[in-house]
Amino acid sequence: MSLEKCTTLQTEHIQRLAQTLAKRELLAIGELEPIADFEELYTFAEADPTPIEFTPQYPAWRLESVAARIIEAVAIAAHEPLTALGYRELARILLEHTEYLYTYPDGEPRPRLEAGSALALAGCVCASLPQSELWRLAGFGRISAVLAEIAPAPTDSHLTLPIDVAFSLANEQNLPILASAVTTYKVVLKRNFTPQNQYNLPFSDNDFFDALNLDYPGMEAVKSACLAEDIPAAKSAYTAFRREFLNSQVEQKSFPLTERSDTYSTAKTYLECLLRLSIHPTPAITATTEMGIAAHLLPEFRGSEHLRMLSLRRYKWIVDAFFDSDGFHKDRTLRAQVEAIADFVRFLSVYGEPTESDRYLADGEPAERACYFEEIQTSLDKQVETCIRMRQPDCSFPPLGPLPTPNFDAVELCTMVDSDFRREDFPHSDITSHALPETGCYVMRDSWAPDAQYLFFDAHPSGKPSNVDTSTFVLYAHGRQLATGSVGVLDMPLSASDRIDTQWTTTPAFDCVEKWHQTTNVHHKRAIFYPKGEYFILHDLVLGDAAHTLEQIFRLGQKVAPRIISDTGDIRTQDPRQSNLFIGAVETTDLSVRLDADRVIYRWYRESPTVMNTLLFPMKPEVKKYPTLSAIEVRTDPDVLGTGFTLQLPNATDTFLISDDGLAEMSAVGIRFVGEYLFLRRDASGSAVRFVMLNGRFLEVDGNVLADLDEACESYEGMEE
Repeated sequence: MSLEKCTTLQTEHIQRLAQTLAKRELLAIGELEPIADFEELYTFAEADPTPIEFTPQYPAWRLESVAARIIEAVAIAAHEPLTALGYRELARILLEHTEYLYTYPDGEPRPRLEAGSALALAGCVCASLPQSELWRLAGFGRISAVLAEIAPAPTDSHLTLPIDVAFSLANEQNLPILASAVTTYKVVLKRNFTPQNQYNLPFSDNDFFDALNLDYPGMEAVKSACLAEDIPAAKSAYTAFRREFLNSQVEQKSFPLTERSDTYSTAKTYLECLLRLSIHPTPAITATTEMGIAAHLLPEFRGSEHLRMLSLRRYKWIVDAFFDSDGFHKDRTLRAQVEAIADFVRFLSVYGEPTESDRYLADGEPAERACYFEEIQTSLDKQVETCIRMRQPDCSFPPLGPLPTPNFDAVELCTMVDSDFRREDFPHSDITSHALPETGCYVMRDSWAPDAQYLFFDAHPSGKPSNVDTSTFVLYAHGRQLATGSVGVLDMPLSASDRIDTQWTTTPAFDCVEKWHQTTNVHHKRAIFYPKGEYFILHDLVLGDAAHTLEQIFRLGQKVAPRIISDTGDIRTQDPRQSNLFIGAVETTDLSVRLDADRVIYRWYRESPTVMNTLLFPMKPEVKKYPTLSAIEVRTDPDVLGTGFTLQLPNATDTFLISDDGLAEMSAVGIRFVGEYLFLRRDASGSAVRFVMLNGRFLEVDGNVLADLDEACESYEGMEE
């Protein structure tokens, strides 16, 4: 990590700390005994540079590991004489590790306690540096937050000794210690301790003005009043400064932001909140946003630039830690996604234009900081784009956890990002379908029109550990939501670890998604095929060592009364004024269909392997004819599980051949196919007019070779121009 690029620390700070360490005048740290020597610590630091972002997945960069190296560095400084170069390198290592712990306090209570004690200790050792005040405040604050919960035993010196040394060292140098930390320290560890200097929140008037940079431009009257010890005059002058600053410098004015910081009293409270957030920045995204905004709006605070950089570094971590690469929040809820978008928008709106404070403090943002903002903006754009692509044809969102507010939709989301946004401003990409592979959600649609066909497939539905639903879907077509559905194998409870990779294929004319779940005894595959603008085929395979029940549940839209044809397994809705839905099963042997309130339940109980193919056929209001499904015989090798069926439409017949054993040679009447999935359309005269092969290599229809490839192709379409 480059301290100069990622923090407010500069080369002179490293040199200043090195000189302090070389003097070896800090008596209290002598109680710490080093386990390793400087050479070992330096070798580690050279081989494993301190990362810019929080990386707890690596043991060396967990809170407790970083804390241990800080304590080790302080102990080395106390006991091992070094060269001038050695002290500079030791100072650099100590500062890099301290900044890491200060920026990322997130973890379990015990590691947080270790990190807090190391941070407080470092803040006392580095007392000659301006950043140390914030480090001490955060370190002692984090000790206060978790010490009672951990309650170390008297014999647990690994935890208690660094805490004792930090408190002693602060007293030795007359450094302020957070009042709440003193109380907790005395009560929990039963120490007889009297602080020489106590840090209190809320601030007194004098403490507040001590926290400000009175040389900041525009603060001349405040400084004069403070030097004259005229606190009422200082308050009045400061209120005048705040109002002038907010009126002239804050480009993106917001009533809540300016109102809570435009007078002495509101700015004092605002600064106190900022400091508390710097101790405990939770919840991560919102707290980091508030901290960054407050630091930006209080440039006269002596630590504002340091907290601005802290916010930027945390945002860089947030982008990776809280969002999948597909742009959706790892919580997998729309509420979390939208709340994050709101925070990103607020953060960037305040930092959108440089203020006088930027020029005064930084003399222009370094290129690295500009890259931070660019990365945040890129992440925001992806988050918004993901939501836009997920939206249903009426601009509502599919069910993916709770919404931030009732009836929240994509229009409201985009208005939140751009107040001038209108419904007609939605971007309409040529690519209508969309995959969120890491989130496990897939959208199939034929167009961006309000009457489009749309299916949202959630391959990783959230639920309790005993949840048996391996996937869910939402079908919206021709003006309204027609159904939601779920599928699962009964007596097959699932967990996230049971999921296997999902495969996704999309073309301008055809979509296909396939995903597997497995437990010790059962494998379940669901695939969905979508000839765009027409219908959806649900293909399920169950493999196991016994008979199992596959259950599909369809929840029809409100005020939709289905008509069930039990002997064929068909479900038909009949509304003369709105779109309707036909659901049909290819194989009805061992199939039971029943209606339970607004749910239609399909169940098949069979010996393994079980293959089921189900049709979802959306119908516009004027369409009255229903398709006909028929199973066909498929000839293939004995060790290949192949199935096939036809779908009779008014003016065409569609044929599907499916191998559940990957690429295989299959044949049916008039068809020879080498591949995994085949969709073939014949017109009313029986002539082949269109086909789609997935993982296919060869196709012959009625003696005519339509495709003969050198190797299998992920997707291949032909004919019908």
